[in-house]
Amino acid sequence: MAKKTLLVIGNKKDWDSFEKFLKEIQSHPLKTMNVQWANYDAIKPEIKLLPNIDTKMIIVFLFFPFDYWDCNIERKGYSGIYGNENFYSIFKSFWEGKIYKQIGEFYKDKDIRYINSPIHIHVDRDKILTSETLKNAGIPVPPMVYSRDFEKILELVNEQGKKLYIKPRYGSMGKGITYLEKGRWKTNFRFKRGKIVSDISDHGWTFVDITDNHDFLKELLSHKKDIIIEEAIDSYITEKLGMKFDLRLYVFRDRVLYTYPRANKSDAVTTNISQGGQGMQQDFLENIPPRLLKKAKKMAVETVKTMHLGFSGVDIILDKNLKDAYVIELNAFPGFPGVKTGVKFNLSEKILDEIDRTKWS
Repeated sequence: MAKKTLLVIGNKKDWDSFEKFLKEIQSHPLKTMNVQWANYDAIKPEIKLLPNIDTKMIIVFLFFPFDYWDCNIERKGYSGIYGNENFYSIFKSFWEGKIYKQIGEFYKDKDIRYINSPIHIHVDRDKILTSETLKNAGIPVPPMVYSRDFEKILELVNEQGKKLYIKPRYGSMGKGITYLEKGRWKTNFRFKRGKIVSDISDHGWTFVDITDNHDFLKELLSHKKDIIIEEAIDSYITEKLGMKFDLRLYVFRDRVLYTYPRANKSDAVTTNISQGGQGMQQDFLENIPPRLLKKAKKMAVETVKTMHLGFSGVDIILDKNLKDAYVIELNAFPGFPGVKTGVKFNLSEKILDEIDRTKWS
């Protein structure tokens, strides 16, 4: 009889990771533990449909709570701009006040281990906290700009030649990004009647030109606590394809399971798949010096450990001279590469292998 149980919790709406993982479990039985799964609705106090588990130890793997997010956070008619402080406050409360507490109470006589603990799983959503934590740990991140003064930002861009990204502090998926350089401003927000307009969809956040639209910039900067401003890293442009790229490294504890290059046109604002980027095959990595690829992998593992996570997707960008690497994003809920991106790597299978081999005791 197995001494441990893997409990997987998510929403069926999450076809990009949770559904893929459940499908893989059916054809990939674990050698060292049983497997159970549940929907987040099962954790509600009035329902309590979590599965009964006989083993003493439970390993909990948490996926993104899409239903809760859509109904309570990024819901129709929410106040403020996308990715504002209220997003994070509700999200943090969900994990610490609901999930952590209720799983603990339901399995109060069990030894519960989390792949990503509810106490830390939300922290990557705070981009300023993440950047400062990584910087203090000696992990390279893009320099931050702390000023929210309109004239100062104009001076940085037009006189000092800085290239800046202004992002929602608590956003994701490349939504709500504004890019500024002298003579070229881009955003995938919309600006109507003096107000920034946010969509509730994950799609359609296309970039538009807003060069020298001072009213837009003033309005964006007025949301002081809800934005992060970073200096852009001039990334390496591949000679063969003429594309810019970053690397998403999938890390499980102390191992990089897969390095996923994502590329876009050289003048694109981001490499996000949702913004026209595309997943590249492994031979794309031949464009990168081995020493720098090794450095990126080491940084990714250090990043996940520093943020007290067990599994994450770490996005790393290489500078134009191929000398330095920088962590630009951390994702506790990364999408799994799939057939549509041209990637054949089976991340679910690899994660299950790692769960099996880990000495949880």
